[in-house]
Amino acid sequence: MNIQLYGDNEYEKLIKPIMTTGRIISIWPLAEDSSRSSVLFRTFHLSCMFFLVVVMSVAVTADVIHNLNDLDEATECALICTAFYLCVVRLLVYTAHQKDMLYVVNTMREDWTMSTYEDRLILAEKTMFAFRLAKYFITTVAVTIVMFMCVPLLEIYVAGKEKTLPFRGYFFVNYTVSPIFECLYLFNVTAGGFGGSMIAGATSFNLIVIMHGSAKFAVLRKRLESLNDEDRDCSSAMTDCIIRHQRAIEYADALERIINVLALGQFIISTGMICFAGFQITSMMEDKGRLMKYSTFLNSAILELFMFSFSGNGLIEESEAVGLSAYSSGWFGGSYCSSLMIMIMRSTVPSKITAAKFYSMSLESFSKVLSSSFSYFTVLTATKEE
Repeated sequence: MNIQLYGDNEYEKLIKPIMTTGRIISIWPLAEDSSRSSVLFRTFHLSCMFFLVVVMSVAVTADVIHNLNDLDEATECALICTAFYLCVVRLLVYTAHQKDMLYVVNTMREDWTMSTYEDRLILAEKTMFAFRLAKYFITTVAVTIVMFMCVPLLEIYVAGKEKTLPFRGYFFVNYTVSPIFECLYLFNVTAGGFGGSMIAGATSFNLIVIMHGSAKFAVLRKRLESLNDEDRDCSSAMTDCIIRHQRAIEYADALERIINVLALGQFIISTGMICFAGFQITSMMEDKGRLMKYSTFLNSAILELFMFSFSGNGLIEESEAVGLSAYSSGWFGGSYCSSLMIMIMRSTVPSKITAAKFYSMSLESFSKVLSSSFSYFTVLTATKEE
């Protein structure tokens, strides 16, 4: 295998889909030496996106209230509403943590382009699945958004159904007449496109940076396991391991600062999204267009939640396993035993991404959210039957 396999150019190819979607929604951090024009454009871009998603959130909330007497319509509106509210939360969180995000992005680049060949292999082993999953998720969200945009047009001009907006919303006017319908449709599609890009960009970014955090601990574990007291450079190797451990913890702490509030919103809102999407599918078995649309939405919602939980679980496991790797090294009789003991003690408190400190992102929390969503779905179904 060529040593350049995971060099600078290869890293650019890996990160490009995530970086591109991040720039579309202005969450990809600007470099410290960014020009004034870049900063001004970024500010204008963020302002436009924030305006679009806030207006859509209010409009869809009004639509929920307007359709409270119709459970099918109300849950469909609530489904879209939760997605837009989560977009607002993401915009606020990522804008407020640009400094931490720049640190995270620069750390990833340095690890991929300046590490040894052996370290790069470990990075690739731990994160390559995440890069592929991120690309698949971006594609899935793109397909879902396109279907939301196109299905209403097909229903109107092919099936002859009444005019509806792709992402719903109550705008306090009769939107079925021209040119109001065309203008609101364009606004609706633009806001929905930004919202979908926010889902794809934010979730794929979270997945990659958290999995990279677990890879940093995996690299440390490999170095700890190779320690041997008979090696004349064992003391300097141990010092390097201590520094790497501290940097891995600092990186994970930066991720926690960025994501913890977002994770709480993600888990709470995902519960509603999965519940409402499942309810819409069971309510529209005869409407093939909407059935296909909400099936892809449900698939994206579950996959998004899984990506959060899978990456968080990996970070916990790798940071916790540092102690075992330290114990498995050739420490017997070594001069660095006290340092190793401190590292083992520190590893008993694993690095993790929490939902605003309430609970940790893990596969266990993923199963709990699915269980809660199913319970709420059952309640909705029973309510409709009554």
